[in-house]
Amino acid sequence: MDIPAKDAIAAANRRYKRSLTLRYLIALTLAAVLALCSYLLFRHIMAAVDRAAAVTAVSGSQRLLTQRVLAQCLLLAAADDNETRRDIKARLGQALSALEVNHQRLLADLDDPASLAAAAPDLRDVYFKPPYDLDKGMRLFLKNARAFATSEAARPSLSDEAFLNLLAYGENELLRDLGFVIQRYQQLAMSRLTVLRRLESGATLGMMAVLAASGLFIFRPMVRRICADRERLQGANDALAELAVTDQLTGAYNRLKFNEVMHTQVARAARYGEALSVVMFDIDHFKVVNDTYGHGAGDDMLRELARRVIEATRGVDWLFRYGGEEFVVAAPHTALGNAALLAEKLRLIVAGTPFPHGIPGSISLGVAELKPGESVEELMARVDAALYTAKNAGRNRVAVAGCASENGTQCPLPEPLPTI
Repeated sequence: MDIPAKDAIAAANRRYKRSLTLRYLIALTLAAVLALCSYLLFRHIMAAVDRAAAVTAVSGSQRLLTQRVLAQCLLLAAADDNETRRDIKARLGQALSALEVNHQRLLADLDDPASLAAAAPDLRDVYFKPPYDLDKGMRLFLKNARAFATSEAARPSLSDEAFLNLLAYGENELLRDLGFVIQRYQQLAMSRLTVLRRLESGATLGMMAVLAASGLFIFRPMVRRICADRERLQGANDALAELAVTDQLTGAYNRLKFNEVMHTQVARAARYGEALSVVMFDIDHFKVVNDTYGHGAGDDMLRELARRVIEATRGVDWLFRYGGEEFVVAAPHTALGNAALLAEKLRLIVAGTPFPHGIPGSISLGVAELKPGESVEELMARVDAALYTAKNAGRNRVAVAGCASENGTQCPLPEPLPTI
């Protein structure tokens, strides 16, 4: 690729990164704004709910306090001793004070622009206009009730006209008007909550719409590009990882992969009590091949040898290029006898067919099985010794570790099994 093309690609990547960053920032900003709006709306809803509940509770307590005042007046009129009357007057005074405080709070709520009552002119009319005129009636009720409670008479009379008027007004008109106020506040609270719920639903739908648009026009292209880049990067990493552990000439695994696999297989075999055998072999008189036919022919011979061995071994077996012309086959779940049969099979495959350029060839093989408690280094030392035994015995043969005789002759191989 020429330099102008590289510069153009680099410039395009920079533009895409800037565009991606801008879209990402826009998406974050939108999400932050929507989250803030939702939070503020939620706070407003909760504040409105709390205020509506408080005002409704105050208006509702007015009826209870009015009934308590009337009940205390009746008890006061019926009391026989001074101590009882003092207790009743104390409770009556507390009820009247609470009734007046709540009344003033409701009046203040009427003048608050942010209150529920601000949106209900009819509620204000109940307090200040006939036929209800609740403010005037409440003040008169409080005045008469206090006069009755502070009467100097030893025992207020139930037939007293002022008491009868107080009782009649409290039980009829005042309780009726307070009931209307409670009902109206409840209606206003429900109306406010309905509006706020609609706003909340609208905000939620708006957020979902913005998020959907963000996902469609911002995140989806971004994710596609990221996934594509990641797939390309993963493919490149996989290729590099494969190259790092693969011998480039033969396609077999290299010494680095050998160290990793063998330590894993030895540990696994020791843990589960499984058999693990190793076959080591190299090409007989390979230097003569290079000297006679050239290094190119020697490389072709190595490639062909690796191909034949890979085809002749199982999928669970591992082929490593251990040295120049030296190879190792690791055979998991394979006992020594079957490993020796495998070695003999490889020997026949190699010796039976000439290599490229008509070059005849053979291999010598050593076989060893992992012993309990044996390390990778100890296993490889034994199989290496078996390989040298095969070479010293005349090459083109298999030697089994711990089975070769002192004069270099081969041990008899076990009978072939139905499957290897």
